[in-house]
Amino acid sequence: MSENTVDKSQLRIGLFIHLDLPWMRHPFMTSSFKIRTQKQLDILRTLELDQVRIDPDRSDAPLAVEANGESQDQPPAPALSAQIKDDLTAALWEEKKNRIRVLKERRSRLNQCSKRYTQSVGMVRKLMAHLRAAPAQAAEEAQELVLQMVDELTTDQEATVQLVNLKHQDENSYFHAINVVALALVIGQKLNLEKTQLRLLGMGALFHDLGHQQIPTQILLKKEPLTRPEQKLYEQHPRYGAEIARRVGTLPPGVIEVIAKHHEHADGSGYPEGLKGADIGLLTRIVTVVNRYDNLCNGSGPEARLSPHQAISRMYSKERACYDPKVLTTFITNLGVYPPGTVVRLQDERIALVISLNPTDLLKPNVLLYSPEIPKEEAPVLDLAEEELTIRESLHQSDLNQDQREYLNLSDKLSYYFQSPPGSSR
Repeated sequence: MSENTVDKSQLRIGLFIHLDLPWMRHPFMTSSFKIRTQKQLDILRTLELDQVRIDPDRSDAPLAVEANGESQDQPPAPALSAQIKDDLTAALWEEKKNRIRVLKERRSRLNQCSKRYTQSVGMVRKLMAHLRAAPAQAAEEAQELVLQMVDELTTDQEATVQLVNLKHQDENSYFHAINVVALALVIGQKLNLEKTQLRLLGMGALFHDLGHQQIPTQILLKKEPLTRPEQKLYEQHPRYGAEIARRVGTLPPGVIEVIAKHHEHADGSGYPEGLKGADIGLLTRIVTVVNRYDNLCNGSGPEARLSPHQAISRMYSKERACYDPKVLTTFITNLGVYPPGTVVRLQDERIALVISLNPTDLLKPNVLLYSPEIPKEEAPVLDLAEEELTIRESLHQSDLNQDQREYLNLSDKLSYYFQSPPGSSR
């Protein structure tokens, strides 16, 4: 990377700069950025430094710089009164402090969600253990869990769902069940389902893989592609699950349908019956979409561990015919083109983690920026629309080094943040 050093009076909009100051000695959210506004330029000229490093390769139109560091084409810097300088700097400091406060509040909220999520997983483990010995009790426990999750979602204007990837393979089914319930309820809410329907949806999502009890563990956890006989056996799990659900005796028909049909596709390409279109109910169509998404992001099979953006892209570009168009569109609209949890490279080469979508521009979400010069507890959150930045590409976690993964907290968490669009009353 080539760099030049210029006098701060020679700075102008379009230059990508590096400030050689401690983070708390300047009011900007990061120490490396592209100058985009006159306000930034005016404040830069008030800082306690004389020279500023610029990166010509990341600048819009690099300055032509002489060997002595002087610009060949920079117009004189406009004079600012001391009061204007103070006002500009104070305003930017206030903005910086507010962003730090918002980030800390977001972290606190996500930590609370994480605790509720872990408690929910514990309830799933308990009710699944009761399913055979005390099926009526298990069904009652399931209804209690789903009612709690429905109430949390429908009473919160901004529903925050934190889905945690834990490393214990033998417990993955419990976490997957809660992931699918949470995602399905959010989409059901966006589709304006009544509470009674949301409860059925949640119950169906919770028990959708009930038939896994009849499938050998070595097939469920196999990382290589299944053999044809193994695949044929696996494709019977919706049928097995429906049989178990009927024996419970207290699960509603709508729940049993979700269990029996959650791998059926709108175009008839699914299993085990090859049903299509009107033969598949709306609740099942919702679970089909979110189940596939979570399997692509968090599963253990050969297709697993795609980034959220890769999973969305695959479902939309290659598998769209499999899903109800309205459900898929609603899902993408509320997760965004770059869903929370996606690692991205910005147009200026910086690395960031998408933490929430921008309902007015799905291509410009809010991101947590990798800035090693800033303590990770105070890592900056950027609104890409406000910063006029675009995403160059999505990255897989394996593309990052250990320091980047730890800074962005990617070692054991994947968060999804759902935000109601403007004007939404739900």
